[in-house]
Amino acid sequence: MFDRLLNLFRGRSVRIQGTGKLPEGYARKIDIGDPMAGGKQVVLCRVDGQLHALDVLCPHEGGRIIDGPLMEGRYALCPLHNYKFDPKTGAVQGHMCKNARRYKVLEKDGDAELWV
Repeated sequence: MFDRLLNLFRGRSVRIQGTGKLPEGYARKIDIGDPMAGGKQVVLCRVDGQLHALDVLCPHEGGRIIDGPLMEGRYALCPLHNYKFDPKTGAVQGHMCKNARRYKVLEKDGDAELWV
């Protein structure tokens, strides 16, 4: 029962298979549940050998952070206004905007555990 109570504060975890195949400097969009029915879309980014997770929704005017190659091999991109976000921190680079929402992600044995 105590674990269930803690999960209310931690969020729920989801297992993502095959994240070890995501190459350095790339992002991959994933759906957690049905995005049309309250689910989420998350973009996984590999920077400096580490896996990071950002919400797909750009905090500036509702654009979408895209998957594929990261800008300069380090930054997730929202093409609506060319805003770049550091996947390690969620911080926007060179613009006045809120930070992108980050999620906790732990990678082990080529798969990942993601808390949303």
